[in-house]
Amino acid sequence: MSRNVGLYIHIPFCMKKCFYCDFVSFSDVEDDIIAEYFSSLKRELIFYKENYDIKIDTIYIGGGTPSVVAISHIGSLLEFVYCNFKVENYCETTIEANPESLDEEKIKFYCSSGINRLSVGIQSLNDVELKALGRIHTSKRALEMLELVTKYFENFSVDLMIGIVHQSIESFSDTLGKVLKVNPPHVSVYSLKIEEGTHFYNRYESIKSHLPSEEEERNMYWFAVQTLYSSGIHHYEISNFAKENFKCKHNLKYWDYEEYIGIGCAAHSFFDGYRYFNTASLEDYISRIKNGEFAWEDRQLIDDFEKEKEYIILGLRKIEGFELSEFERRFNVVFTEKYKTQIEKLKRYGLVEINSHFKLTKKGIDLANIVWQEFI
Repeated sequence: MSRNVGLYIHIPFCMKKCFYCDFVSFSDVEDDIIAEYFSSLKRELIFYKENYDIKIDTIYIGGGTPSVVAISHIGSLLEFVYCNFKVENYCETTIEANPESLDEEKIKFYCSSGINRLSVGIQSLNDVELKALGRIHTSKRALEMLELVTKYFENFSVDLMIGIVHQSIESFSDTLGKVLKVNPPHVSVYSLKIEEGTHFYNRYESIKSHLPSEEEERNMYWFAVQTLYSSGIHHYEISNFAKENFKCKHNLKYWDYEEYIGIGCAAHSFFDGYRYFNTASLEDYISRIKNGEFAWEDRQLIDDFEKEKEYIILGLRKIEGFELSEFERRFNVVFTEKYKTQIEKLKRYGLVEINSHFKLTKKGIDLANIVWQEFI
């Protein structure tokens, strides 16, 4: 019997790497390398076709910036997936896109090629903030592309950032207000993290005085929660908000602890009891796949104890948390008995609530890392 899985496809190409980005991505890649990469994606997919009976019910094309590559590559790849795998009729198929590499031709093509959800990386609608982030689109371009997206897609998401250089609660409020005018069914709000190896990390001393304080950043976050809720866009995961029936089904696979396969350079998988990820080297990935080898860099069997911890931590990302009866069904363990000490400690500090579900409080969301630490 087929097992349902999500499919993540990593497209590691962009026009220019943003100052905060620590994802595996490459700019100024020659066309023949991009073509070879897409051939490698198809070869990697064949391994799963030949060895497993799977049915794909979500597809997520992420990056990098997938919209930067020619639409012929995207169309050919999706056709390959549909020709070689069972794909559910209701399959949610998402592609990430940035305003500078979008146009009406691409949007129309995506719509006609089986893609039914667009995730648009706006981050801000303030040109000073965009420049500070190293983004190469303008607020005007972003709004124009959003208007076009609404012509062709009912289901789309807008990515925003808080806690960024030169940002204030007033500028964030202005960005959010403009975004809401296009009536998005889904919004993601991510806090800036200064990650090692990024341009921001190397320049931290020169930018830190221009960053909002932690209190200001938290004020932006809760302002977003309240404003989006007032617009019928409900908080369902720490960084994600959606109208009824527009939650991201693919990302829910991660938080609901369901299986997914990652294809491409640096892509991660949780499948067949293992967690593994591919090499982050573009050349190594192409070479290994071409030679009929696995591109895996690491592959570990997850034991039952580790599965419990992962289920708890990922489940707590959801605003509703996870259901106690589902935990017991999966692990044959009564959560409230096994983790009584942690629960009592976290309740004492007002970080969690427990009834039929175990979930974070408002204070717990702000201090989520402290909660997760109790289960690591």
